[in-house]
Amino acid sequence: MGIGDAEHEEYGDPSRNYIIRPVACPVPNRADGAPKLSGLCKVRIRPGTRLFDIYGREEAGEEYFCNYEVNPRYAQALEAAGLRVSAVGEDGEIRAVELPDQRFFIATLFQPQLATAQPHPFVLAYLEAAAR
Repeated sequence: MGIGDAEHEEYGDPSRNYIIRPVACPVPNRADGAPKLSGLCKVRIRPGTRLFDIYGREEAGEEYFCNYEVNPRYAQALEAAGLRVSAVGEDGEIRAVELPDQRFFIATLFQPQLATAQPHPFVLAYLEAAAR
């Protein structure tokens, strides 16, 4: 993206361009000391994305356990650089991105491995892509 001082706010390095910042939307009723975003939250999946092809629907409930997220100030710049926002939170927060030209490059803020004992569709899609 051509941002020489792009930083992750967790590291504390001074920058005017924190691409990753603390989560802005804490989940209500979270346990003391738990990450700001933890538990089950809704995700809106954008049609026309690989993630939508995996889920086959526009909304899903996913598990989180995190304190940092993509700074929404950079959403347009990320997309202009080729990274597609494929899922958002209830207030439009970036929850997943993908590189459409790659066989399988999807990064999520939610953690599919925290799902039920059933194989998660995201994990199955990854394994199928790896097998191909």
